[in-house]
Amino acid sequence: MAPADPYDQRPYTDHAYAESHPDRLASVARLSGWEAPGVEAAHVLELGCGRGGNLLPMAAALPGARVVGVDRSRRQIEEARAIATATGLGNARFVEASFEVALGVVGPFDYVVAHGVASWVAPTSRRALLGTIAGALAPGGVAYVSFNVLPGWYERMAARDWWRFDRGENAGASMRWLVERVSPEHADYRRRLEAVARRVSETDPAYVTHEFLADEHHPQLVSALLAEAADAGLAYLGDAIPGETALELCDDAARARARTKDAAGAQQLVDFVRNTAFRRALFVRADEAAARRWRWSPELKVEALGALRLASRLRPHGEAAPGAPAERFDTGDVSVQVDDATARRALRELARVAPRSLPFPELTRHVEAKDTGALGRELFDLWLATGALDLHTHEPTLAVAAGERPLACPVARWHTHHGGAVTNRWHQEVELDDAPLRRVLGLLDGARTVTEIAAAAGCSAEVARASIEALAAAALIVA
Repeated sequence: MAPADPYDQRPYTDHAYAESHPDRLASVARLSGWEAPGVEAAHVLELGCGRGGNLLPMAAALPGARVVGVDRSRRQIEEARAIATATGLGNARFVEASFEVALGVVGPFDYVVAHGVASWVAPTSRRALLGTIAGALAPGGVAYVSFNVLPGWYERMAARDWWRFDRGENAGASMRWLVERVSPEHADYRRRLEAVARRVSETDPAYVTHEFLADEHHPQLVSALLAEAADAGLAYLGDAIPGETALELCDDAARARARTKDAAGAQQLVDFVRNTAFRRALFVRADEAAARRWRWSPELKVEALGALRLASRLRPHGEAAPGAPAERFDTGDVSVQVDDATARRALRELARVAPRSLPFPELTRHVEAKDTGALGRELFDLWLATGALDLHTHEPTLAVAAGERPLACPVARWHTHHGGAVTNRWHQEVELDDAPLRRVLGLLDGARTVTEIAAAAGCSAEVARASIEALAAAALIVA
């Protein structure tokens, strides 16, 4: 009898990853000088899809797209199919298979996603994965591959190997025991172990099982994986979160040295400078890159911002003081001081229309920008440095206010009833710690009036309407 699949016994955490969404891939591709396929009707393949935590919200927000998920775990594929049926997603299909044989799935695909797979399979399987991706991609398509990298993972190896040695039932208790035994004279070592312990305390137990205790776990130098991708017929395009790997954020000496190297060499230099531990690499077909005469550039094309939409999670910190030399804008995690007056007007305008986005040309008209190039550079730098701005090629259907019979995303409603992360229309996870707010979200099926929602939720109509407005502000309402 074959041994039980650990992914059947303890499925990995169920999340959506905004950086893997085709809209993000298309936006970053455009900044890299690559015109990717349109998102609205895209064909999307996810290898290692689990029970669809990433793919199902995509399918809901892109009703004209066709999405296919492949995973070897029968349990998770069956659960994904059940959720798709329960939420009425006819554009999502799930296939039980290993990625080595996933080419039997009808393609080609405009976007291929492999999140949390490449570092957790044997090297031969990883190379097969890259070959499958190259074979599944449409000529102009973009692939996303995440993986653990060195040198950042060196400092986590001790924690991994301790857990493999100790095999305690409680990973958190095991790590606390080890930390308490480490002498203060080994302060750096103790600090690294404590950082892992904090991370573990914030996550599901399955995180330790699959991130640290998997039989196959192979962090790599980025140059090694890019070489394997090249052997498979893939060309490196960039990273899905450029702020973590961009040369623009390195000092002058690092940028100067990186410009003398090819893509793999430049990115390897960045990783040594920044101690990178995780990457989300984007690839295109090498043959298509050659046909287009496209070459990787060490820096992104700021001028491409003119063809994109912008959204912002930054909000003004109080009223703008007339004549003030700077203004503060905040998210829950980020606070920035903005000096440029036109950029401040742009951020206030984006806050006004949130959670919607605006095309860059329309934004420049709204704020009467005299120098659109300078405004583009200011907003680009904010996007790169803070991650609090979002760039898009399209906008999903979403409502900014409560209608008479409000409708929320069906996948988000499903998660309110059955547990799991709630994902908004922009493919961003939203924390809903307030139980009444989750109750209201679960009732937004488009059939109930606000009065009926209030009665079902056991609250007043005013509270129900305020909850719906908060959900709309979080981009969770469809209509």
